[in-house]
Amino acid sequence: MTILPEQWGDGLLVRSPNWLGDLVMTFPALMLLKRLLPEFCSLSVICPASLAPVLDALTETVDEIIPVADPHAFPARREVYPLLHRHFGAGILFNNSLRDAVVMRRLGVKPLFGAAARGRSILLRDPIRFPKRVSGALNPPHQAKRCLEVAKRLGIDDWDGVSMPAIHPDFDAERFGQAFEHPFPENHPVLAVAPGAAFGDAKRWDAGAFHAVADHWQRKRGGFVILLGSKKEAPICESCTEGLVPGLTLNLAGKTSLHALMFVLKHSAYCIANDSGIMHLAAAIGTPGTAVFGSTDMAATGPLSPKWHVFYRKEPCSPCFKHVCPLGTRACMKAVKVADVLKTLPKP
Repeated sequence: MTILPEQWGDGLLVRSPNWLGDLVMTFPALMLLKRLLPEFCSLSVICPASLAPVLDALTETVDEIIPVADPHAFPARREVYPLLHRHFGAGILFNNSLRDAVVMRRLGVKPLFGAAARGRSILLRDPIRFPKRVSGALNPPHQAKRCLEVAKRLGIDDWDGVSMPAIHPDFDAERFGQAFEHPFPENHPVLAVAPGAAFGDAKRWDAGAFHAVADHWQRKRGGFVILLGSKKEAPICESCTEGLVPGLTLNLAGKTSLHALMFVLKHSAYCIANDSGIMHLAAAIGTPGTAVFGSTDMAATGPLSPKWHVFYRKEPCSPCFKHVCPLGTRACMKAVKVADVLKTLPKP
């Protein structure tokens, strides 16, 4: 579909996904949509308030952020009321919610584009029908490419498979020292370690394995290790610190804002993580790293960066997409060995 410059009005309104990793996988599409828009038009994004700092760091891509307190409910009138008086040339849904399609239409946004899902096709222009996910098998295309397919309805250029929008976290070394009462270790190569995963235990590599990699980083590189994760993941991160060099270890799980998290990832030499929001964010920022997959699909949600190594050992039941391993063995995760991951670390 071609929208003439004079038809764009106030620009494009986008509804983001609700999870950090899913949001990051929209970045290539957002970048190309911004390039498509006439200079006088804005790219506005409705998103969960908790994820607003990530979009705030896309200063060259996202012009306006409309945060909503409860992303799983209809937004409060005060949150979207200003949008009622706007005229957007089009809207895009990067989630599968029927509710959000209704919200967009109530705001007068049309045409509206997105994937056919949950009975909302009648509200969309030319909805895209993606294949259903098959358990126990890899399911390409990548989620980022699905977002790009939706955005192509508006005429974006092809993505080169590498470029990502610039990310500028509102954080620096001085603020790091003030927030964590520890100077940022600028004289040591930093290994960012993210042993958690919000989805569940089935997609987590053993904490002992993460510890072994961190220990190697300190002993062989004299490097600094920063543990990252949510407040709920703090105990997992703490278990990874046992036996590490205290002066070269910092557990920031549950202590960082998203801007602080992005700063740490941007200034880390390397990152090791499960399939998680931190993995996606680190890859988008440009930090090299290694990811361990098992119960989730590396073909559909792998890191968007050629600088990342992905380990996945196929088991008959994987990927199962379960929160907890149905067999209780976590065989797919345990099949990935520490020795193999150590080989991916940058040389001293």
